[in-house]
Amino acid sequence: MTEPFRERVRAFVNDCVRPHLDDWEQEGAYPLSLHRRAGAAGLLSLGHSPEQLPDDPVALSVLVEELTLSGAQGLTMGLASHFVSLKAVQAGDPGVAARVIPAVLKGERGIVLALTEPGAGSDLRALECRAEVCGSEYRLTGDKAFICNGGRADLRLVGAVHEGALALFLVEEDAPGVSATHRSCLGWRCLPLADLHFERTPARLLAAGREAGRLLQQCLQQERLNLAVMAVASADLALRETVAHCRERRVGGEPLLDKSVIRQRLAERHSELSVVRLYVEQAVRWQAGGQLSAAQAAIAKNMAVDTLERIARDAVQLHGAHGCVEPAVVERLYRDARLLGIGGGAREVMLEIIGRAL
Repeated sequence: MTEPFRERVRAFVNDCVRPHLDDWEQEGAYPLSLHRRAGAAGLLSLGHSPEQLPDDPVALSVLVEELTLSGAQGLTMGLASHFVSLKAVQAGDPGVAARVIPAVLKGERGIVLALTEPGAGSDLRALECRAEVCGSEYRLTGDKAFICNGGRADLRLVGAVHEGALALFLVEEDAPGVSATHRSCLGWRCLPLADLHFERTPARLLAAGREAGRLLQQCLQQERLNLAVMAVASADLALRETVAHCRERRVGGEPLLDKSVIRQRLAERHSELSVVRLYVEQAVRWQAGGQLSAAQAAIAKNMAVDTLERIARDAVQLHGAHGCVEPAVVERLYRDARLLGIGGGAREVMLEIIGRAL
């Protein structure tokens, strides 16, 4: 069932992404019109009807993988991360869900998750953004940091503290009291990054207390699995690029790949990636069956990211100067790889989750 969808995503990447990707990386943003094109192609709804949120982790992994194989992780984060936020929207007001979900899946509106704060990172217990009741509505005051597409999103799912407990709010694009500051970033350069400030900004409550915490844990688990799939795809692309380069690059009149020390290093990286790929694919199946644990998602993310970083480092080293300059694919993958070890919870956070499950 997923192969026709995979072919659809590949066609979209070949026609609408690859010819423009280098320019978008230089310009610092892919065009928002790409969301509408992806929605019209059925990508944002995973090939299902856009009228309701699909529950199809396998198809989502296909979308994440094929978009990442375009060569820029930022594009994947921009076009495939909406499911993380829409799960929380679906659990809130049915009227809001009926209005928001189809619009996002059709590419008519964009939604982002705004959790990270300057002083708290993604620690949900340390959030300082506050919500207060003002008449018949809620108003948010506080700051969010490092929000992908944060400055140009139509909708923002915001985590804040209300009456001493965690709560989730939906903020509309035209809500007053929102300001955004652009931030430059090491990687994901085609995906604009912004800090957000809310000053008594009207917001709609979606969930509070334990329900909000449960929803956010589900959202973060899916995000971590997405990042693991991205890491495997990026590692695969970096390894393929490096093998091809070592076949063509000649040293002392012989291809670099003919040197046993190089061939063995690549064989070792291929072996590591093969094992990690199997675990991540199994994690996707566990997610599809509702059996993926927080520790398993953390293991998938950490092991995939660690493997990518080793492969990306070797890829740049073996390309030499060719791997250090733009727009070399391995140069971009090397920069992007570092962000995966931080996004969705840093490596050390993942180890704590794994450790608590022992």
